[in-house]
Amino acid sequence: MNFEPFKITPVGFVRKEPETHIEILPEFWEATEGLREGDWVKLVLWFHGSDTPARRRILKVHPYGNPKNPLTGVFATRSPYRPNPIALYTVRIHRIEEGRLYIDEIDALDGTPVVDIKIFVERYDCPKEVPIEEREAEIPKGRMIGEVNIIPRKAEHLDELEEVSPEEYDALILEIGPKTTTLTAKELVELIDALNEVYESLPVEIRDKLRTRGARSP
Repeated sequence: MNFEPFKITPVGFVRKEPETHIEILPEFWEATEGLREGDWVKLVLWFHGSDTPARRRILKVHPYGNPKNPLTGVFATRSPYRPNPIALYTVRIHRIEEGRLYIDEIDALDGTPVVDIKIFVERYDCPKEVPIEEREAEIPKGRMIGEVNIIPRKAEHLDELEEVSPEEYDALILEIGPKTTTLTAKELVELIDALNEVYESLPVEIRDKLRTRGARSP
């Protein structure tokens, strides 16, 4: 079993003192823009302590290190011993300071390289049956507004929908932080009406400023 060199550049390191945090290297700090305290993120770590030829050749282990458990392929376990010692964690950001993301406690060792950070999205990271399949989502037309992500459904095969009512037709995917739901066409119209009511209830001075800035047509 030969392992060809494959370059991975750490973007930071796990630090355990004074409390668990990710130390982001200065050249990558700009990439954290948009992360907020309270966000859930996926950490991709490189278990450098398991990065040896011998450990990378281990393909079966006793889960949890307990010999009473039957030998199991590493792809069916969370063992640090694997052909590529990559580890995944889902953690919450508790505090953000210059160069540091303070997170939940994890069992990675101090100094463990962090190779990537991705925002947690329920639709991708906790997949379940949803009315709108990924291939039906108009991803390029998705809009991010604060922590809300709106992804419309592709307007294809409408000739097949003549018998489908607005109450039955799922019109868009709505992501709020890590949570994902869908709205029917009827619910979408109700949401638009509700948002219009909220807008109209804003102080006149605020609405005038929004119009001046072009945030909303008069």
